[in-house]
Order: sequence, then structure tokens, then C-alpha cells
Amino acid sequence: MTGVPDRPTVKLDELPWWRPLVVQVAGQAHPEDSALGVFVRQLGAAFEEQGHTVVESSHGDVDLLLIVTHIPNGPGPLCERVPEQSPPLSARTCAELGLRVGSRRTVVIAQVPEHLADLRHTQVVEIGRTVMARTAAPRVVLVNRDRREATLFTMEGGHPTETGDLADRIRDRLVTAACARDVGDRYDVVHDALPPTAWANSPAPGHLTDAGRRMGELDLLPEPVRIDRYVSDALASMYREYLGWKRLSEGMLFLYDPGLDAVVVTASGSWDVDKRALREDEVTVLHPHPHGGRLRVLAPEGVDPKGPSVEAWEVCALLSAVPTVRLSRSAGGHWVLDPDGERTAPLIRGGVHAHVGVSCADDTVIESVPPNRELYPYGFGCGTDLVADVAADTVARSRAVNDASDRRRFVRWPMLYHGEMAVELWKPGLPEQPLQGLLDAYAESVRYTPDHVDQPL
Repeated sequence: MTGVPDRPTVKLDELPWWRPLVVQVAGQAHPEDSALGVFVRQLGAAFEEQGHTVVESSHGDVDLLLIVTHIPNGPGPLCERVPEQSPPLSARTCAELGLRVGSRRTVVIAQVPEHLADLRHTQVVEIGRTVMARTAAPRVVLVNRDRREATLFTMEGGHPTETGDLADRIRDRLVTAACARDVGDRYDVVHDALPPTAWANSPAPGHLTDAGRRMGELDLLPEPVRIDRYVSDALASMYREYLGWKRLSEGMLFLYDPGLDAVVVTASGSWDVDKRALREDEVTVLHPHPHGGRLRVLAPEGVDPKGPSVEAWEVCALLSAVPTVRLSRSAGGHWVLDPDGERTAPLIRGGVHAHVGVSCADDTVIESVPPNRELYPYGFGCGTDLVADVAADTVARSRAVNDASDRRRFVRWPMLYHGEMAVELWKPGLPEQPLQGLLDAYAESVRYTPDHVDQPL
């Protein structure tokens, strides 16, 4: 089984990361959207009941901006009915308030007649991303007109649907998201940090290129999706020119390179990277430990590096939270375990992030660590401080990581609502080629599909 427990019973405001928020509701329900009007009023009351402040106006100094809009009814498919505006709704509202366009504080809320819980995962993800693209909002809530369900959509492909206590449940999910602070862009480039010979001799870029290609062959990485799949050519051109939004490139790969004493990650998808066909200049080198609350990108001499995947903080949290091992070079030049080795390294050699769902995994081959839903009941978006905390908490609960007698070399865990994180450990029997053993485990011992990702209550 995937290891996702039932609906959590913990009260959100009793958790250590919870904080009171300032919430603004912008716009109002269309006369046709009576269910939406009721839901928005109930949602505002639910925020206040939990100790948050709901305001009617602001100068952008809010934690959550809820933008109410209208999606017309009609015989056509929902994706075809979502209106496109120029500038998009969320972009225009953010500009008026002084918020950064695309800020995760922004949530668009609308009413629809469809019952989204009845649709396949891929259909629902397509609907959510269409609304996000046409409104420039990173989160969307769609409320059914009979008030029997409400669905929250996230950029990662999450779409949990609530069918009871709609306002309270959606409030808790939105508060969870808002309590996590974006850290994906908290990094500084250290220029000329690596000698050109050290970077030229690093095998990590080639290993990541090989692993990305194999992940594509295994359907662990999907084809990147261009923004013009969801919007007109004119709006797509505006997004590319002014916001740098080109296409969505899902997934992430990383390796710890003992020779560099650094972690090498795939570059951010915002650089138009296809992780199934990586070029060696589409990876980024990071110091494994943050400094002053920021990551350090270690640029090879004469190289202007691309920004790292938003999961970089999560990766560094993993590497900092595990025991260390000693390594030395083999006669063939590969790094191998050696109790008297010359180099100390984190127990995690590398890992992958994949937007797939897992129905079962052979626990004798790969350990499955269930999410800690008592402390983190609803998960967090990629590139946030709290998802990094989740990563550290997860490996702290792993037997394979913390018990030297446990011979398993691979560990996986479900990322709530959007996929998998999996790592391989420096343990006896690990193949010389990094990530080969981990991907072999997915090919042979894990039952997964990109067509369905669990959306637990």
C-alpha cells in the first residue's frame, strides 16, 4: 500500500507551524452563482473562527488573497468555458494591490456545475491548470453549484475534493498552504566557486542526464507542457515576455558529488528544461548547507548557472538530516564505501521527485515511509520551508536511514497530493552508476502510474 493514513483529526491551530493570517476577499459572486456566494461567506466566517483576520481591502499586506470570479455555465466542456482576460484576473488584482504576479498567496474561487470527484485524475489536473493559466493564479478552488463538494487545485497537480464541512476543510487546506513560506528563490550565486577542471571532471551531470533519460522511458517524467496548451497565443506570448512562463517541466533529480563536496540538482523548469533530455549545462551545483537562511549556488569558473529546481531546499534538508558515511575512490575511479575513506558524505547519494501515484511497493527492496499527518496533515507546495521540514521529519522516521543493520538501499515516501520522493543510500551492494539501483527498484519492485495520484482526505 502507499502508506497514506486516513483523514487526520488534529486541530490545525494546535500545530507548531500554524500562525494567524490576514485574509482578503476580492470580487464578489456573480448573480448566477448563489452557491458560491454562500460558500464565500461561510469561508470568511471559518477563517475568523480559527483566529484569522478577514479584511475587505489592503495594500497587498495579506497572507491570503481570495479572488472570487465567474465561470459561465453551458453545454461545452469546463476547460472551454473558462474565460481568458488580458491582463489575467489574478495578475490585474495583484498589480492593483502591489502583490507579485503569481504569488502563492493568491487563490481564485469559482462555481461550476460539474462534480469533479467523478472525473479521472488526469482530467481534473487539466481543468485545474487551465483555470490557473487563464487567471494567472497558482491555486484555485472550484465549488459545485449544489454545494456538495469543493476542490482545491495546486500547481503540483493536487486536487483534493471535500464533500462535507466544505468551508472548514477548505479553510484548513488554504491555511496550511499559506503558513508555508516560499524559499525557492532564496539563493545566492557564488561566482567562480569551482575550478573549471573540477567541474569538467565531475561525473554528476552525465549521471543525471542518464537517469533523466531513463525516467522518461519509465514514465516517471512526463513530457513538459507548454503554456499555450491552456491559453491563447497572445496570452502565452505575454507570459513568456513579462513573466518568463514558458512551459511546465515536472520532476527533479539530484546527486551528491563527493569529489565536489556539493549537491548537483536539475535546473528549474522555468529555464525551459526537459528533464528527460538534460543537457549538462541544465544542472546546478549547490553547497549542501544553507548559510544565513539562503542557499549558495556554486558556479564553475566562467559559467553563469541556471537557477536550481524549487525542490533544492528540500534536497539540502534531506542531506543535512541523515547520518554520514566515509568514502574512497575505487581503482576504477568510482566512490565506494570505506570506513577509513578520505571523504565524509551524507548517507543519501541521490534521489528523484516524480509526479506519479504508487499502489504498492516491495518493502524488502524499498522502504515506504508514510506521511506524518498528525504534524503535517495536508502537505505543502514545492519550494517552501515547511516541505523541507517534512523531508527532514520523514528521513528521521526511516529505518533504512537510521538503522545500520537495515540492508535496504532505497527509501520512498508519498508527497501528499502530487507524487513521490525517493532516495538511494550509500550501503553495500549499491551499483556504481548513481540512481541506477533506485530506478531499477521502480522498474521491478514498485507499482506506479502517472495517470492517478492519491488525493487523501
